Amino acid sequence: MNLAVRILFLIVLSLGLNAQNYGRFETPSNEADALDEVTTEVTRQYFALEKPIDPETYILGPGDEIGLNILTSVTLTYPLTVTPTGDLFIPAVGVCHVAGLSLSASVKKVKAFINENAFPNANSHMALINMRQFKLYVSGAVTNPGFVNVTPVTRLDEIIEISEGFHQLAKEFEIKIIRGSGKTESINFHKYLLESDLGSNPTFLEGDKVLVPFGSIVDNGIVVRGSVAGSGYDIISTGETLEQYIKRQIVFRNNADLRNVTIKRENGNSYELLVVSPKDFEKTTIKAGDAVNFMWERGVMVNGFVQAPGGFSYYPGYSVADYISLSGGNLINGNPEKTKVYFADGRVEYGLDVIPEPGTVITVPRTLKDIFLGDSHLLAILTTVATLYLTFLATAA
Repeated sequence: MNLAVRILFLIVLSLGLNAQNYGRFETPSNEADALDEVTTEVTRQYFALEKPIDPETYILGPGDEIGLNILTSVTLTYPLTVTPTGDLFIPAVGVCHVAGLSLSASVKKVKAFINENAFPNANSHMALINMRQFKLYVSGAVTNPGFVNVTPVTRLDEIIEISEGFHQLAKEFEIKIIRGSGKTESINFHKYLLESDLGSNPTFLEGDKVLVPFGSIVDNGIVVRGSVAGSGYDIISTGETLEQYIKRQIVFRNNADLRNVTIKRENGNSYELLVVSPKDFEKTTIKAGDAVNFMWERGVMVNGFVQAPGGFSYYPGYSVADYISLSGGNLINGNPEKTKVYFADGRVEYGLDVIPEPGTVITVPRTLKDIFLGDSHLLAILTTVATLYLTFLATAA
């Protein structure tokens, strides 16, 4: 055998020996090194957690990444991933099915599996290194229905956000969760929004589906108008109060006036108009067919002898002088010192230091000089008077 053939044979042999590793690591010098080595080998994805994973309730599934440590005469450390069929393939041991088991139960099962099939006296440790992602089907009254990527700790509110929010006619209080087991749950999402009830904001597993039903405009619909974001039709639950609806749904604009909320309600062949003050929100039940109007806040009107008369937004603490400044200031023939201030409750006050309220009307009057003399100049007035006087003298003579 010549030299070139010998070199080629050694290369092939070396590659073959290296290929027999089956994913086993060289035994690290200590457990800390073992964990470091496992972490570097696994492609990591990080998820925000609301609390530590509970091994008793976390259910393993395809894609979960596991760190396994087997202590025998040597230490064997493996990074493992649950296969699409739900198994753990443990080198030199075998295949152990873990999908559908809690993390705690799977730890016990894998330990017993190792002792029974390969290393009777081995001590083993198993830990969840990284969570899996899977697809969940969301249908019905959401903006963007379809499959979304989730984890076993993703909650319903996050899924709705991924689906770009509820449709305006979503029946949020009767969301259907069809579990992979065939069981169907009805979720009142309003309880989560109003009471922070986590039972109304569940998590999911593979095979689950979310159905958000559409509500009926006739049976569950109201109309929302005024100084709020997202005005239009909305769906309410039976017995929902105005206060509950405001808390879970309404985003006010800057100029909303909560002291002047009205409800137009059909009453047989006619309509009644309810004016609801904030103290009555809690005891006012809204009904299907109601038109709820969150009124614009009444502003302050400035008129009279100013540069730019008109309506202005109400600014707490602004004085009459401030509103006259907003209107460009008084005209030369305006008398701001005699400004008259009309309040919505019928009061009338005078002066620049008065503090207006929403609905106030400010009127800047003319000066006395302008009332009597108009636009005439003093010299013209004196000339006219002198001419009249001289005429009178000439006539008298």
